[in-house]
Order: sequence, then structure tokens, then C-alpha cells
Amino acid sequence: MSITHFQTEALLFHLATIGGLPKLQATELFSHVDSETVAMMLEQAADFATSSLFPLAAAGDVSGSRLIDGKVTLPPGTVGAYTEWCSLGFPALGMPVEYEGLGFPRIVQSAVQELCDGANLAFGMLGINLRCAVLALLKNASDDLKARWVPGLISGEVASTIVISEPQAGSDVGRILTSARPQEDGSWLLTGAKIWISYGDHDATGQILHLVLARVPNGEIGTRGLGLFAVPKYVDDPTNCNGISVLRLEHKMGLHAAPTCVLDLKDTRGYLVGEAGRGLQALFVMMNAMRLSVAVQGAAVANAATLHAIDYAVLRPQGGSPLSKPVMISEHSDVKRMLLEMTAESELVRALALRTASFLDLAESEDSGSWLALGELLLPIAKTIAAETAFQVANQGIQVLGGYGYTNDYPIERLARDVRVTSIYEGTSGIQALDYLKRKVLNDKGALLHQLLQLIKTEVSIDTSPFSDSLQILPEMILKTLNSLIQLETAHRGASDDGAYAFLQLSGLLVHAWNGHTLFVSASETIPYQQRLRAALSLYARSIVDKAALWAGKATTPLPAYGFPK
Repeated sequence: MSITHFQTEALLFHLATIGGLPKLQATELFSHVDSETVAMMLEQAADFATSSLFPLAAAGDVSGSRLIDGKVTLPPGTVGAYTEWCSLGFPALGMPVEYEGLGFPRIVQSAVQELCDGANLAFGMLGINLRCAVLALLKNASDDLKARWVPGLISGEVASTIVISEPQAGSDVGRILTSARPQEDGSWLLTGAKIWISYGDHDATGQILHLVLARVPNGEIGTRGLGLFAVPKYVDDPTNCNGISVLRLEHKMGLHAAPTCVLDLKDTRGYLVGEAGRGLQALFVMMNAMRLSVAVQGAAVANAATLHAIDYAVLRPQGGSPLSKPVMISEHSDVKRMLLEMTAESELVRALALRTASFLDLAESEDSGSWLALGELLLPIAKTIAAETAFQVANQGIQVLGGYGYTNDYPIERLARDVRVTSIYEGTSGIQALDYLKRKVLNDKGALLHQLLQLIKTEVSIDTSPFSDSLQILPEMILKTLNSLIQLETAHRGASDDGAYAFLQLSGLLVHAWNGHTLFVSASETIPYQQRLRAALSLYARSIVDKAALWAGKATTPLPAYGFPK
């Protein structure tokens, strides 16, 4: 059985326990999503990932994308794989039924993404851009723009990008300089330079729709002067180039097969999405969806790296008495420790991503602002912890393989390189931490966080697990830390910033304890995968309170002064 098919077994277990698939199936919105179809969809994704994506990953990493005569060519085989991916219906999976999508919940979309991204992270970015653009258009665009672009995006005939960063304005979007000028026909002309644009050009589709943030002439500064624009690569037909030039491809640590473009826009025609001056707000839907997708990318790499390490360790003979047959390294205590740690960490970030997706699904299916708020509360935690954990797990997987792990004979070194960027793009870990603490927690004096704590308390009160004690201690630790941060912020605005990252990590440990408890009490003692899961979670639970205490201390301790050289 392939690595990807082992992931399928685990994902079906998580969908039923953490993702709450049965509860979603009982709602009107997702009543058409039966368990047999979900299992079939995951099996189909696993087959596709194994046969098409995994072989393409190593070759694409070596050859990379190329810029030839101003146009980007993807690695050999990528266009064919994309065509196959579209023919299997994957672009339409989580899209609305009224636009000929399949209408599956985010948890199923996330599970399919994990299978594909675990096999080939670079390829998966194509699909993320596409479906996140659809969500932004459906929420903000005019009926005309929706009719013009959404069907092609859902079929995969049209690809998409998110175009934000500029040389002087990465995450600091208020300093964007790209300008947009209104025209008599209702369109706008954009001029400026953009950097770090994933799949900013390629040959997988004949058309690309760029969603571009640009400055509008409304007299406002900062983010209030921005608009979001739908900018096609070609206007009307492929011979009518729209003033978009690819100046170069970035040379990167990883994701060699996924082109990261520097774009120049010169009198490029675009169409306003939403209102002028509210471009950032119009983009929030896309950014939130992309941050969830990054969390799934982390889960994908962490779980794939863990399975590759296990597969190697159980087959690699090494050590023991020279008079006897060598034992497999999986029998060595240190390797066994690493495999258990990797298993726990990777399963917990999978659960974190799916728990977040499930809240967003509940918000949609029950039309509930409360579930939406809780999902958005978890988003910065899920994005940060999944991204960082994935790199740590892949790094530990390299250690399991020893010298072979450091070579490209095995895929783990590529997984580590490819996933490193996930804690940087779509908002760095530091930005996510400030968003979590300042906007999501302190903004309402912790009321929403209290709501999450009450939900956790209610759900874990019935059964016991190795996490039961920590689930008594961690909420009190979080509330005590929160009160200290509120006092700091009350005394001096910005005084809590030093503790933002630590408080996010502390909160993440609580959610890990909650998810770990749910997984442990649901797991069988007789099914091999679930047996391994219980063992790994038992080990993880031993140290969770100590880890939390360290983060709690850091959250309320101001950073020391540091004399930076001038």
C-alpha cells in the first residue's frame, strides 16, 4: 500500500471524529454528501496522487519552472497532471452547487488537498489559488464578473493568483504603490510592480485571472486607499495581451516546480471587485481561505514525512550483535521515540486544520456567526502551528533516515525545503500571532476565547484520556495569562505585543489537548493505525503541561532591550 493510501485511512477517521462529518451530513446544505462518496473521493485522490503527482514531484524539483521569451513553462508532465486533476472534478469539489460545483464541505476539500499536497506540494498550489479566488469573487464581485469568471475557475479552465506584495510593501499592504485609474467604460488601468506571485504565469491554462490589490484615487492613505481588481492575463482572446510582463522567476529554497514571478503591470486592464477603498476587506475571504489551505499544507507534509520515515525505519537493518542478523532501526529506542513524536505532532496538526475547517463548515451550514467567529479565532493558530510543525517533523524525519535523509534519494529533504515557506507566506508567524492576540482575543477582552474554553469543557467532560489532567490545568493557565496581557495592554497600548507569539503557542497547546483527547477516546485498541495513534498521543500528553508553562511564562515577560547595530 502506498504512503498516500495510509493517509486515507487516517483521514477518514479524522473526518468522522474531529471533522464532525456525520453532524454536517445532517444539515440541509451537506445532506447530499454521503460517507461512501467521501471515501470514494479520497480513494480517487490517493490513486491520482500516487500515480501522477508523486513521480512528478522529484522531477519537477530538479527541472523547475522556466521563463522562456517572457512566458513561464512548467516542468514536463505538469500540464498533463493538471488536465487529469480537472477531469477528475477536483477543482469543483468544495464549490457551490449553483455554480456547478460539487458542494462538498471544507473538511472533505481539506482531506483531498492533504493527499495531493503530501505527494506534491508545488502542484497543489495551483488548486489553492483557484478555489480561494472563487470565494472572493462570490462574496464581493458583481453578478457580471461572477458570470464571466466563476464557471471557468470552477472547471479549472481558468487559473488564478493573488497579487499583493511589492518590493517596498510585503505584508505592509498599506504602502502599496501600484495605481489604478478609472476608465469611462467602467474598467480600470493598473500600473506598478508586484513580487512573489505564485503561479503568476504558466502554461497549464490558456487564461489566468489575477486578483490584484492596487491604489485608487480616493484621497485616502494606507489600506483605505486600496481596491481589489480582477485582472485577466488576456482580454477577450489570447492574442490581446493585457500589459502584464514576467520580469523574472525567483530562485528559491524549495517549491522549484511552482513558479514565483516578479510581474510588471503597465496600463493593465482590470475590473473592480467590491468597492473602491475596501480592497483589503474584499480580499479577506480569499486570505482566510488561503490560510486554512496553508494549515492543510502543513498537515500534508507532516503526515507524509512521518509515513516516509516509518516506511524507511521498518525496512532498514542496522545495529545489534555482529554475530546476529541486524535489527530494523525501528527497534532502536531513539528512532522509536522520534517516530512516536512525529506521529503525534503530525496527527495533531491534521486535527487542528480539520477542526478549523469544521467550524467554518458549521458556520455556513447553520448560518451561524458564532461558528464563523470561532473558526476565524482558530485560523491564525492553525496556520502558524501547522506550518512550523511541518518543517520540524520533516527535519526529524531526515534524522530518522540519517545520511540518506540528507540526500535526494528519498523525498523527505525535498518536503523540508518545500514546506519551509509556509510559515512565511500568507502572513508570517509573527503577523498571525498579532492578529490572534490583538484582533481575535483582546479586541473583545477575551469573550470569544471564553466561548471556546466553554465548548472544550463541555466536549471533554464525559470521557477520560491521558489529556484529562492537562484539560483541567491549561484553561486556567490561559485565563491567568490573558488577564495579565489585558492589564499590560490597558497600562500601555502595544505592551502585550512581546507576548503575542507565546500566547498563540499556549492556545495551540490547549487545542492540541482537546483534539488529542477526542482522537484518543475515539480510537480502537485493536486497529493497528489507531493503536499507533493512541501510543503516540499518550507520549505527547506527558509533556504538554510543562510546554504550556514555558509559553505562559514567555507570554507575560517583556523582551529585554537589545542594542541593534546602526
